Amino acid sequence: MITLSLDPVVEELTVGLDRLSRKIQTAIKRAVRKLILWVRRQMLQQASRMTGVPQKEIVRHRRIHLDIKGMEGTVWLGTSPLPLHLAGRVNWSPVSAGATVAGRQYAGAFYRNVYGGGPKVWIRSNRNLQEGHPTYHGKRRYRPFSHALSHGRFPVELLGTEMDELEDEIARRLERRAKIRFREILEQELNYALNHERAG
Repeated sequence: MITLSLDPVVEELTVGLDRLSRKIQTAIKRAVRKLILWVRRQMLQQASRMTGVPQKEIVRHRRIHLDIKGMEGTVWLGTSPLPLHLAGRVNWSPVSAGATVAGRQYAGAFYRNVYGGGPKVWIRSNRNLQEGHPTYHGKRRYRPFSHALSHGRFPVELLGTEMDELEDEIARRLERRAKIRFREILEQELNYALNHERAG
């Protein structure tokens, strides 16, 4: 989650203005809302770039959350792993030592259609005790395994992307840019409120 102190910018840009007037309050409120939506877009872009997972999949798996109330807004990024097969091209063969996803090798992993719904990157639970790969714990209904997989490969775990440190890194990258962007947006909103809106 990114926490920004916007009061200094508001105070600087509203010097000499009636900050409690309806026009100014509305302009500030609009600027905050636009900033929060901008931060959300930037977080999605950064998360997608850093994990290889398409933005629409990050949204579909509910990993980014937005809350706007009046003059305050919050955007936070869930750091639970996403299914690994979404992160890029998967290379695997029955004779390989593991699966490779987006150029990174995951020892012991395999790429098969286990519970239906298409092939995904899996690993035997016992093997992952040794490897320690992150796993995805999404909700799913049990379905009998498909294709010619031996019972000896079960139980299996669906591998996930590593996202534990993602939110902090994205927050670090965006904090300064967000303050600059808020100044630009608030200047535009104040100009519109003072010069184009009718007196309220």
